[in-house]
Amino acid sequence: MNHPTFRAEIDKLRILSAVAFLLALGIACAYLLLRGPDPDSARAMLRDPRIFYPAVGLGGALFLGLAAFGAAKLRGGSPLRAGPDGLDLNGAIRIAWRDIDRVEPYYDFTDPALHGYKVVLKDPDRFLAAHRDHRFYRRMLSAQQTAGSPVIVYTNSLRYDPQRFDEVVEHYLRESAARLA
Repeated sequence: MNHPTFRAEIDKLRILSAVAFLLALGIACAYLLLRGPDPDSARAMLRDPRIFYPAVGLGGALFLGLAAFGAAKLRGGSPLRAGPDGLDLNGAIRIAWRDIDRVEPYYDFTDPALHGYKVVLKDPDRFLAAHRDHRFYRRMLSAQQTAGSPVIVYTNSLRYDPQRFDEVVEHYLRESAARLA
């Protein structure tokens, strides 16, 4: 029996460029901390040491922390997989095909640049109850209330073939429906 699989990969170039930018900002903050406040500056933040050191130090820590988080994301595996067992979302959430009604394109109403897929479940309440202890439970509950499904998969930072993904999903949804019928 034919078992097609699908695997999306993280767009490493996009994440790497963001990490490089954040690293540059963190290094700039470290340089400013070493140089110290400028007594001749027109801006109070750059002149007053009581504002300068906490603001620049906090900014530098934030930029370097976000760069480290992005670098850790580069090491991660595939955030989206489809196979005989169902959809696997970053290894954290697995949904069997028998629980999925359909997978449809999704465009976020808050930002048209955010797009991906909405996984419409047959019983979203049961899914939410089963994932009550998951770290993204509140996010899934919010997605259920606003988008009508607790599972939204954003594909902005992924490299994948959308046509291949659609083919694999359709194959397994048809196969699952045939088994249930």
